[in-house]
Amino acid sequence: MHPLLANRARLGAYLLGWAPIALLLMGIARTQNWSWAEGAALALPLCLIAAFLFLSAWFLCRALPLGQRVETLGSHGAAWGLAAVLMGSIWAGLAWLLARILAWIPGLGALPRHVDIALPVLTGVGILLYLASVALSYLMLAQERALEAERKGAELQILAQESELKALRAQLNPHFLFNSLNSLSALTAVDPARAREMCVLLSDFLRRSLGLGERRQVVLREELELARAYLAIEQIRFGNRLKLDWRIDPAAEPALLPTLLLQPLVENAIKHGIAALPEGGTLAVAAEVVEGHVLLKVDNPLDADAPVPQGLGLGLRQVRQRLLGRFGNRARFEATAQDGLHRVTLVFPLEMEP
Repeated sequence: MHPLLANRARLGAYLLGWAPIALLLMGIARTQNWSWAEGAALALPLCLIAAFLFLSAWFLCRALPLGQRVETLGSHGAAWGLAAVLMGSIWAGLAWLLARILAWIPGLGALPRHVDIALPVLTGVGILLYLASVALSYLMLAQERALEAERKGAELQILAQESELKALRAQLNPHFLFNSLNSLSALTAVDPARAREMCVLLSDFLRRSLGLGERRQVVLREELELARAYLAIEQIRFGNRLKLDWRIDPAAEPALLPTLLLQPLVENAIKHGIAALPEGGTLAVAAEVVEGHVLLKVDNPLDADAPVPQGLGLGLRQVRQRLLGRFGNRARFEATAQDGLHRVTLVFPLEMEP
């Protein structure tokens, strides 16, 4: 189906665009000593006929897509010219027939004679209008291709995000699982009760992570619960070396964000912060709502003698890309290292489930 016929609003705008052409035809008629009644009686229905008759240009343009080669344009030009002459002649012939039908109306008896004289002009106008319809059709086809390319681009972006999320789930940190199982193995001999506790916590964490991983976005409350489950296991591993500081504004908990966005930040803080310090330190997670945006921070201590990291690691880059991919320029990602403290800050709009 023609795109103009498939959309009422677009069809209405298209038909409205023929009003100036009808006025132009009436003006031309007046220069040929037609009366206003004769000009209006012929121009209005004739433009309505042309509006639908010249829609056929779209099918020709679909069959003859524009190319870059000169010979292609030459062959297309011949087809456009032939079609324009044919459609212009048909339109003029319909004007001739319409004039004879309208002549039965009182006051329009001279209309056939006027049209006979104006047939060459009407044919020329029809040719020009058809060529204008060809240009409009190519514009619509170009817009259609652009929208299709945009749609495919959006689909590829979604697929890329889903692949990234699957990779993130698959990675759920192998080092963490390896270390947890090693700790579990050691605890079974010296502290069976804590080993059982760690088994339960590890099972709960894996269940939560797999459950969240099936969704594209979750509320911050669920991300925080997963992070707490993860850190409960890490506290068994690190003991007093790992201290936690939670500062969560309840107003921020219902906020929507991409799945597994917080988890890599917490893992990064443990791996590059707490685990690298013999005395350990405090991992702080804070969330608050500020002027309609959620401000989420993850802080961890750094080894003062360690070299300052250059750029972002893979995990932080993924978090940044997924955050900006979801919220665009409405979000902000910052990672700073200063005075023995590494801080990651996420700022994104407060959006909640309906």
